[in-house]
Amino acid sequence: MSCEVTSRKILARLVAAGVFSLCLTSATLAQQTTGRPAGAGPPPNINPNIDTRQRQLDENRLRSAELNVGAEEGNQKRLQAAIVNMKEDFRRIQVLRNDIARNLVAHKPLDYNLLSEQSAEINKRASRLNVYMRARNP
Repeated sequence: MSCEVTSRKILARLVAAGVFSLCLTSATLAQQTTGRPAGAGPPPNINPNIDTRQRQLDENRLRSAELNVGAEEGNQKRLQAAIVNMKEDFRRIQVLRNDIARNLVAHKPLDYNLLSEQSAEINKRASRLNVYMRARNP
């Protein structure tokens, strides 16, 4: 029972301390000023041309949006062309790889000239694929 009474006293003290601290902070905040009294300092900058300037900025923003639409269409065309080229390169690399693998599985004698040409073409197309991927993920 004494434990219950003790905990109630502690709780009552905590509540009293909380109420007291809230009263102090509200009184302190009410007394603070914004720094200068009202009317002190330079007058606000009233620019008669601000409406004209704002209108010009809005018009420029609209014009640049129209230009970006044309550029976006060009970017889409270049992107589609790059995708077609990338697919063709990938397909050709697969065909060359399959030709090399077929010759090895069939135990044909190695034609080093053919292997050199095929590997050169694979390297050329693979480097182009790397360029496409780097341009896509900077």
